[in-house]
Formats: sequence, structure tokens, C-alpha cells
Amino acid sequence: MLLYYQEITLIPDGETPAFFLMSRVFVQIHLALGNWKNQTGSQPFGISFPQYEEKSLGEKIRIFAESRELLEKLDMEGSLKRLKDYVHLTSIRKVPMNRITGYASFSRYQPDSSVKQKARRFSARHPSTSYEEALSQMKQKKEDYGKPFIHMKSLSGGQKFNLFIAKTPQAEEMRGFFSTYGLSRDASLPEFLTNDKRAAGKTLINT
Repeated sequence: MLLYYQEITLIPDGETPAFFLMSRVFVQIHLALGNWKNQTGSQPFGISFPQYEEKSLGEKIRIFAESRELLEKLDMEGSLKRLKDYVHLTSIRKVPMNRITGYASFSRYQPDSSVKQKARRFSARHPSTSYEEALSQMKQKKEDYGKPFIHMKSLSGGQKFNLFIAKTPQAEEMRGFFSTYGLSRDASLPEFLTNDKRAAGKTLINT
């Protein structure tokens, strides 16, 4: 069970909006998790967005691990050092079991895969339209995917893309594997409320 976590709160201002900060912070998380996997062969950290809504990820990110030692070694404070004026990072905390309100999975949603599936179904129902024609028509349509996303840049090729994230409520804790984005279709993470209302003070503090 993932018993420990740290919470990152974005601190946007008039010149630095939240969506920009989310992108910068998540790139650093992705780098840290990718480096961990390259060095150890595993990726044991899960990511959740406690303020997730239909069109917004909110301004908070939680990073979960099975032990305090894992989070200490991950060293998110070091990873976020360049962004210290725009984030608040809590100390490593134990998940408050008595405040858990449910569980959820956070996974990558890939619109292109969805469009291809729709094109296959359309061409199967309409033999006069080939799969390629249906795919071309659907790609031309402006589609609202209904999922919040993070602007990202590929670490290997440098291409820019939108990382769409889906949230799926779960009835219980489920184990699974996490990607180097900290996302998983199989694993679920606890959802809970905290009493920490601090997000002000433009500094990276551990409290």
C-alpha cells in the first residue's frame, strides 16, 4: 500500500498562470520518475490530482510511495529547486487513513486512439466509407475530448504534445504499475482531505 505522500501546490501569479506552472512542474516530475526507472528498473511512485475536475487538474499534485525512504531518495525538493518561487512542497507525510474518502485511478487518455477506434466502427457500419476516409474526416472535426491536459515536450524527440489525463473512481485500493508520468490504469490511489490551507509565501518549504 502507498502509505506516504508529498503534496505540491502551485503558486501562480498575474504573469505566471497555473497551466504554465503545471507544465513546468510535471516535466520535472517526469524527469525524476524516468531517471528512477532507468537506474532501478522500476517505477514505484503514483501521482494524483486532488483538485481534478472535468476541464481542470487544479493546482495540487500528490506523489505517493510505499515508504518514507523512497520519497526521501526521490528528492522532489531538489527536482523543483528552480521553481522554488512558484511552488509549495510539503514534508513527507503519512496518508491519513481516517480521512480517506475514496480511491481513484489517474491514467493517460490518448485521443488519437479514440479517434481511430471510432473510425473503425464507422467504416464497419458504412461499407461505402473506407477506414482511411473515416479517419481523415474525424481528424478534421474539432473534437472536445472532455479531459484536462498538461502541455508537455518529449524528452527524446523534443516534440510538443498535450498529455490528457483521465480520472476513474474506484471502490477500493488496487495495485498496479505506474508509468514514468506516475499514471496507471490499474492502480488506484487514496483520496482524502487535509487541513493544510497554506499555499501562500512564494518559497519552497517543507512543513
